[in-house]
Amino acid sequence: MSRQSKAAKKKGGRRRYTGQQGRQAVQHKRRDGREERHDGADQRQGHVHRQSQPNQRAQHVGSGSHSSPAAAVKAVGLAGAGKKAGDKETEAPVQKNGICEAEIIGIGHEGEGVGRVRDFTLFIPGALPGERVRVKVLKVKKHYGYAKLLDVLQASPERVAAPCPLFDQCGGCQLQHLSYEGQLRFKRQHVIDCLERIGKLRVAGTGPAREEKPGKGAESAERSIGVKSAPSPAGDANGKQEAKPDRDGGETQPAQVAKPGGQDSARPEAMTANAGIVVHRGIVVHPVLGMDKPWHYRNKAQVPIGEQEGGLVGGFYAQGSHRIIEMDACLIQHDVNDEAVRRVKAIAREMGIPAYDESTGRGLLRHVVIKSGRMTGEVMVVLITNGGKLPREDEWIARIREAVPGVRSICQNVNTRQTNVIFGDETRVLWGSEVIHDAIGGVRFAISARSFYQVNPVQTEVLYRKALEYAQLTGSETVIDAYCGIGTISLFLAQAARRVYGVEVVPEAIEDARRNAELNGIANVEFEAGRAEDVMPAWQRRGIRADVVVVDPPRKGCDAGLLETIAAMQPKRIVYVSCNPATLARDLRVLEDFGYRTIEVQPVDMFPHTVHVECIVSTYFTG
Repeated sequence: MSRQSKAAKKKGGRRRYTGQQGRQAVQHKRRDGREERHDGADQRQGHVHRQSQPNQRAQHVGSGSHSSPAAAVKAVGLAGAGKKAGDKETEAPVQKNGICEAEIIGIGHEGEGVGRVRDFTLFIPGALPGERVRVKVLKVKKHYGYAKLLDVLQASPERVAAPCPLFDQCGGCQLQHLSYEGQLRFKRQHVIDCLERIGKLRVAGTGPAREEKPGKGAESAERSIGVKSAPSPAGDANGKQEAKPDRDGGETQPAQVAKPGGQDSARPEAMTANAGIVVHRGIVVHPVLGMDKPWHYRNKAQVPIGEQEGGLVGGFYAQGSHRIIEMDACLIQHDVNDEAVRRVKAIAREMGIPAYDESTGRGLLRHVVIKSGRMTGEVMVVLITNGGKLPREDEWIARIREAVPGVRSICQNVNTRQTNVIFGDETRVLWGSEVIHDAIGGVRFAISARSFYQVNPVQTEVLYRKALEYAQLTGSETVIDAYCGIGTISLFLAQAARRVYGVEVVPEAIEDARRNAELNGIANVEFEAGRAEDVMPAWQRRGIRADVVVVDPPRKGCDAGLLETIAAMQPKRIVYVSCNPATLARDLRVLEDFGYRTIEVQPVDMFPHTVHVECIVSTYFTG
């Protein structure tokens, strides 16, 4: 058992949290639906990252648990101007509309530079760590302020020219001005910082090793990292890694990213075993798996529609506002999506369709959503409307069919609420199929208008293959997928498991999952709608015992009750897929307190040129 789990109490076969840390760890809201799952372009989390020069180790400032810049600044002592205990409150060293120079020490939660002026913090969009800049102060609060970048006096070697002409206005991509290699280093350090500061977990190479006697999971853990229960050679202690056998009997090399810069690309060992003692050297955080071509990767476009100077426009919201800027091409969107949006907007203009005005609640067309199958070329067009009646419906359908290549489905979604939520509750098929199809790793998926499907299919396959590797399936295991959605991971794992059980709170997603299983002729899966923390104990009463549990929660992380339920079932392994390193770190801390050991984390760049990163984590039960 871990040192924290010794302090946990058992009641009715479940561990209960004790102490303030345990209570804080589980006090988070329950998700309300699968659509909340992050897709990398629409949501942001409060982070501040502190970095020095590109080849030096970055330091994390603040965390995703902070809801505002003030909270992030206060958490790490950036507030104030060098005040000592007993000093009176001093005035900020900057004033609104003042011009000053700042040293950039980090990256903020929306990709902005974090600057210092005599110990006072300024958030400066467009600035990069290691730079000295001249800025105009726009707003001053008690402990921090906001400024506009005027000149870069000393540029970072990682600075590049952003290729998008609208980069300075759009909030969708935050890091186009940072080299791609620099983005990957930043994201890896972000993951490390969250694990250390939020999860209070030790990352390999950042602290002293911890010794512990092998428990039930130690032998399995040793296999997973390629070491044997025998005196390890000196090279192993220095972090060298032998090639691992893959399922076909060959050898695979450690996951690396080209040109990782200042990071050691060789995989250090998480553990070694000597004289019956397992030495835990910390969690291995691998270099981020990036893309060879990190552009035009998104398979879904969600374009807000509005009206300016009497004409219909559609594109993106200007950063920090709801003012729509017209755009016909996005460098991270697949070309098929851009072309479909252009043609649908042109049809709406020619037909005189009124755009929705969110200030008055009037107008018809709110959003145009395009989904495309990378492997199939199939396209779905979804018209989000402020009302159920669609004028000249037949003409709309005919013109879209004629103008959009590959269209297989035209749908209408009705949303009459005055809200920034895109989809409403009612969806109807205007023409064609209810779904389009795509494939990941040979598994076909049916995608409906509202079903969640990863937006970067190339990196999704990378992610899922890593999940399969971390699950270490031999064909005899029972697997539970606790946030199964439309069954993407479940069906991927079912190819190597004895049986897979998927549970999801959204009934429509479960219908899609069952359809996808039938589509692929996969019979060793079972899906059930409901809360995982309710369904999993019922499965256990039926005699179903999981060897491996996979979780892929939305940004808010795992439900507290689910973590307790998983711990009560005591699967040998938990594979955690996360789109939010902050809540990942929080949940891993809880699992460690329940007796699980985190072995390695593989970040995957699902959303190039944004501040977001996906992670997949391998853990095992220590007993």
